[in-house]
Amino acid sequence: MKKRYNILLLLLPVSLMAQFAVISTTPANNAKNVPLSTTVSITFNEAIDTAYVEGNDEAVFSNIDSITAEGFSQDLKTMYADVVLKPNTTYFVAFIHMKAKSGAAITTPYVFYFTTGSDFPPFTVSGTVSSGSTGVSPEGAIVGLATANIFEGENEGPLPIVSWTNVNNDGTFSIPYVPNGTYWMIAAKDVNQDGNIDPSQGADVIAFTEDSIVVNNASVSNVTLTFLSFQPKTFTEAWSIAQSASNNLPSDKQLKRVSGWRVDSLGRSESWEFIYTANSNTVGYAINVNAMGSTTYVIDPEYFNWIKNLRTLPDISTAAASGTVIANVEAAGGKAVRTQSHPGLVFQIEMSLADQNMSQYAHLVPDQNQYYWGVSYMWGYETMDYHWNLVSGQHFLCHFSTGSVLNSSTVSVKPEHNVAQSFELLQNYPNPFNPSTTIPFTVPSHGTATLKVYNMLGQEVATVFHGEVESGRMYHARFDAGTNASGVYVARLEFNGNMLMRKMVLMK
Repeated sequence: MKKRYNILLLLLPVSLMAQFAVISTTPANNAKNVPLSTTVSITFNEAIDTAYVEGNDEAVFSNIDSITAEGFSQDLKTMYADVVLKPNTTYFVAFIHMKAKSGAAITTPYVFYFTTGSDFPPFTVSGTVSSGSTGVSPEGAIVGLATANIFEGENEGPLPIVSWTNVNNDGTFSIPYVPNGTYWMIAAKDVNQDGNIDPSQGADVIAFTEDSIVVNNASVSNVTLTFLSFQPKTFTEAWSIAQSASNNLPSDKQLKRVSGWRVDSLGRSESWEFIYTANSNTVGYAINVNAMGSTTYVIDPEYFNWIKNLRTLPDISTAAASGTVIANVEAAGGKAVRTQSHPGLVFQIEMSLADQNMSQYAHLVPDQNQYYWGVSYMWGYETMDYHWNLVSGQHFLCHFSTGSVLNSSTVSVKPEHNVAQSFELLQNYPNPFNPSTTIPFTVPSHGTATLKVYNMLGQEVATVFHGEVESGRMYHARFDAGTNASGVYVARLEFNGNMLMRKMVLMK
């Protein structure tokens, strides 16, 4: 077992093959008064695939934080860890998926509890997980309690899970042995049975409580969690949601612009924005459609002063699908731009549907009376004040209804020099991440910088940046975890004999 806290969302069962089961554990499940120095072990009915365990930090997880030695028995049927425990503390050890040398896989997630105290905390947290709009049955999901909200703020380091349990066939659950404290609840289901939770791919689902849950000398019941799908949406899918939300806008609303950020190569975006003017073109509204649904807000005056001058869009139900537009752009040179190598820069795609006469695509417009899709394939970086600076890329202008590429132009911009003259390694974003993250850093002078990533055993995982750097700009190194196991990693920046480090959390 690995020395770590792992995040519950990382850990889900893989496809079932043959029977492979636990026959005993040490300490036994629900054991009390366990010695502070002891050996924790799990014994299976056949030999474990040790290469699988070593290559998958998510195979076993626990809230044990002090392991002095670990290994396998000679017959490979038992995995063990020598541990040091804290007094009057409840512990759990769980594996969510495991493989045998024969190729068999576990059939059910397994967990056992023990305590160094004379008894367990008597409290539970119970409730129900529902499908929501996903249509995904809660059967086979898991629910846990975390001591921090992973969906808010920059969470540096691992997030300990206090307790967890399986969801019953009817969607109910009851998490046992919960000590007093403040918690956030998380539920997850590995719908595609690949052993990872990755909602951005469209199949897996998660649920969480936005507000904390307080256990204060009493059990908590009737907690409701509703599955959400975090699949990025196509323009057509987002438009369907925006239409419904726009019913709450003034009756004289006029749609002026549609934008999508961080668009993928399938034409799906994490965030679509539909911009309207209303009240006789005196106020602007934005409907933002993302994985969580939609939000509506009044746009700021500076943005409105530009939007109000755009012509109202025609019926956008006749517009080309975003996937069609991106496919055409990819074939017309976009893929070549996207697959370039620019160390220290970040790539993203932005697309918009609008009157493009007052946009960065204006010089590409062949007919000022028409409306077009505009697509930007961009390499750039963020400054210290989070302003996006475009360095290089290509703009594409596409036909409104067919999505065919009409014109394009190459972009090359000298980077702005408004970054502080400092040696700094900033927190990666997003964090936790899956499967890739961006690590920003700055340097105080010209020189050679090296940014490497290490696991918690001190082993080098990747060199994400090595090369000459200049002061006055922020570099953004991209770390793609790929097949790396879930867990805590350390980014280490070296420059002119100096070194900085940051912890990161990979959440698969």
